[in-house]
Amino acid sequence: MSSLSRRVSRFANLSAQSGVDAAVTIAARTPGLLHPSGENAREAARMVEEKVSAACEGAFRASLAWGAFLFASALRGGATAGQVSHALVDVAEAAAGPARRTVRANARRLTKRASR
Repeated sequence: MSSLSRRVSRFANLSAQSGVDAAVTIAARTPGLLHPSGENAREAARMVEEKVSAACEGAFRASLAWGAFLFASALRGGATAGQVSHALVDVAEAAAGPARRTVRANARRLTKRASR
């Protein structure tokens, strides 16, 4: 298996795990959203803040990854198709990383809270 194939496979696995974590998080938060008061209201506000923060951080990190590739390509005098492919995986990983970390942390936190 090529290096690119391994990276894409790993990214797909992490994305699938994020889907599971998102489902757990949604299931844990939904009952509280039906009655948004007190702790539930704080959780709803936190939910919105985390989404905005993760989106902004992901966009920033993706732009840095793409900029680093463009800069390196300019210094090299161009890029091969393989280098572009790896750079696109770099950008995707950079963009998805903040949201993936946040949803994973939320799934863990909310399942611990629910089991108390």
